[in-house]
Amino acid sequence: MEKYYTIKDVAERTGISAYTLRYYDKEGLLTFVKRTESGKRLFSEADFEPLYTISVLKHIGMPIKEIREFMELYMQGNSTIHERLLLFEKYKKSLQEKIDDLNEMMKIVDYKCWYFAEAEKRGDINYYLKQPKEEVDPRILEFNEKVRDFRSINEEK
Repeated sequence: MEKYYTIKDVAERTGISAYTLRYYDKEGLLTFVKRTESGKRLFSEADFEPLYTISVLKHIGMPIKEIREFMELYMQGNSTIHERLLLFEKYKKSLQEKIDDLNEMMKIVDYKCWYFAEAEKRGDINYYLKQPKEEVDPRILEFNEKVRDFRSINEEK
């Protein structure tokens, strides 16, 4: 006999609040979930996979409308495999761009952590200005070049 979970059970197991699960249901994302005659939602073991997919799609920034469209394709089965693949490829590209941007920002944060640690050791935020140019750490020169480029981004337009 198949085991079923209430919305409270699912909320406790997944960390998705009961409120959010009800919202997803209201938005038409949980059409796969069975209901009792009185309307109580009954989640099966199999329902955790599409629910997890919804959670991931929401987390990567897909709007509810597109998640609903994806779930409609999901419910249609094998005939929509290609459309679902295209949707994931689109978001994969977008997600990779975000990751690349975050990696660039992490490089700046790493640099600033190093720079401020050096400045703290020396007791001077502008310590490198007192050094001969050939002794200035290349990371400082590279960062200052990025700032110069940033300053002139709109001048080229």
